[in-house]
Amino acid sequence: MSGQQDSQDYVSASIHRDFYYSNALGTPTLIKEYVNVEKLLVEAKYLACITIQVPQLNRIEYNYGSQLYASLLSEVTRLVCDVKEQAFRGKDIFVVDLLDIDTFVIFLSPPREADTMLLDHLTLISERTRMSVAQRIFELFYPYTHEYLRPAVGYAMVINNPMINNTRLITQLVTHAKRMGEFLATSHGYQSKYALQKLIIQRNVQIVFQPVVDLNTLDPIGYEALTRGPKESEFASPLLLFLLAGEFGLSFELDSLCRQEAFRRARDLTKDTKIFVNTLTMTIHDPEFRGKYLEDLLSDLEIKPENVIFEINEKLAIDNYDIFRQAMKDYSDIGIVHASDDIGNGYSDLERIMELNPGFMKIDISLVRDIHKSYIKREIIKAMVSLSRGIGSQIIAEGIETKEEYLALKQLGVPYGQGYLFGRPSPTLDPINKAFLSVEGE
Repeated sequence: MSGQQDSQDYVSASIHRDFYYSNALGTPTLIKEYVNVEKLLVEAKYLACITIQVPQLNRIEYNYGSQLYASLLSEVTRLVCDVKEQAFRGKDIFVVDLLDIDTFVIFLSPPREADTMLLDHLTLISERTRMSVAQRIFELFYPYTHEYLRPAVGYAMVINNPMINNTRLITQLVTHAKRMGEFLATSHGYQSKYALQKLIIQRNVQIVFQPVVDLNTLDPIGYEALTRGPKESEFASPLLLFLLAGEFGLSFELDSLCRQEAFRRARDLTKDTKIFVNTLTMTIHDPEFRGKYLEDLLSDLEIKPENVIFEINEKLAIDNYDIFRQAMKDYSDIGIVHASDDIGNGYSDLERIMELNPGFMKIDISLVRDIHKSYIKREIIKAMVSLSRGIGSQIIAEGIETKEEYLALKQLGVPYGQGYLFGRPSPTLDPINKAFLSVEGE
């Protein structure tokens, strides 16, 4: 009886899936399109397909629930539908795997020309599909996974064999395409790691500067040195650059390179201008960048140590504050200042402030965004201004983009700010934008 009940439940679930994907998302299951798929196999004597998987999608359901899972699955489905419409032929059949419901399958119709072999183009079709969906899928899932999620796009082909049931052949085809997708995703990961290693060895990064301004005078007190990877590469996005460095175990190497290049470019700054340099917690312990070596380097570059601010932007908690303070002493002894970055994003902020007493506290954009509309945000910032004055620290508000945010922060007594309103990151030291002051409504 139990087996019969399980069978009934399976059929019920299949019907539910078939109904759901034929109506809510407009995408049929393989069962619904099976007759047409089999027809392609029989008439052409072979059949090829492309599969698109989001392997980590099921984690969304476990961590955030089925409602968000369904919403993201709908977004991915729409994305794949758009790719299918733009990059595939009308006779190609687009379905959802019956059981693996976050796998999409596109069965390819035969070429129009008899002498055109589909096999010659499968690799290119698969790669073109991957490139079409990769960035958008990353953007969709990053807020929830906080990692680089690679879609697995694979391909396979099967030859019609009268000795084997067509259903088995089609099932094997989809299975092999999914396995190929997993293999290719792993391969792309290794290729990305090699490309990043090459980037680091060849020092192929660009340093850009974003001004940090006095909110009262709108004069720059310094510039934050930011890193950009090569244009037209997956490392062009700073988020992806550092995200992949963490995934590949290259954070220390990349961070060291960025710090060295930032100091090299600091020659462009005037002697009394501060330079804010991002650094990971781990690289503070770098024995080749502490004490006399650093002091001599700054002297050679004609940079005053007191104008160097190390922004500690490690998102993970510092394991041992005593060890960290001891390491920082090598820097503070020659005048370098420490800034705690991303205050307000939830990473043990009060503990960091209490244990490290930073010279600067950089307020995360999450507290700055639309602060003029939020009483709670204003009260939090007001308390932080009072705290900073009490411990001898200075506040810098990050991500200021509107005049209203600027005026609210200025009224609250925040001394310094940074954001697109004043200037975007640039390879050159561009003048501070003050045009917004003349906009009607000040």
